[in-house]
Amino acid sequence: MGMDDDSPQIQEAFLVHKSGCLIAYSNAKGEDDQDFDIVAGMLTAIQSFVKDTFGAGEWSLKRLEFEDRNLFIELGDHIYLAIIYNGKADVKLQSKIERTVDIVEENFWEQCRNWTGDMDEWEGSKELIGTLFLPEEEEEVDTTPRCELCGAQIDPHDSQCSVCGYDFSQFI
Repeated sequence: MGMDDDSPQIQEAFLVHKSGCLIAYSNAKGEDDQDFDIVAGMLTAIQSFVKDTFGAGEWSLKRLEFEDRNLFIELGDHIYLAIIYNGKADVKLQSKIERTVDIVEENFWEQCRNWTGDMDEWEGSKELIGTLFLPEEEEEVDTTPRCELCGAQIDPHDSQCSVCGYDFSQFI
């Protein structure tokens, strides 16, 4: 799978509490000095869209595809993850995003349920969504135990990934 095919490349990720507060932002370039006016404008649009749909029964629209930029939104119980990507969405992208939402809600379940607005409580969430930008490993026969979230090599005797902190003890 080369970079010239249609496989999706995640460009930006926004982790947002359902109250509308941006929890974490990460991008493919690893830059922090993003133009947050543009980010804020886009988040405002997403928020009003999500607000209309969070309580509206079935969640129908997950993806918006434009010519060069695409948007994917995954709703959790208390948060949502908005992804901007290039290429065509596939099952792999979708499951990676769903898994990331699940893991954030699992690791920050208390902060999700008891929202205080204190961003210090969300320390580590930026690193978690940053794992979305790690390159996909080429398919090969590899018996090395790996973290389900970030793909890092793990010690089978540990119950947590040393890279992203994912707790996989209940699966062992």
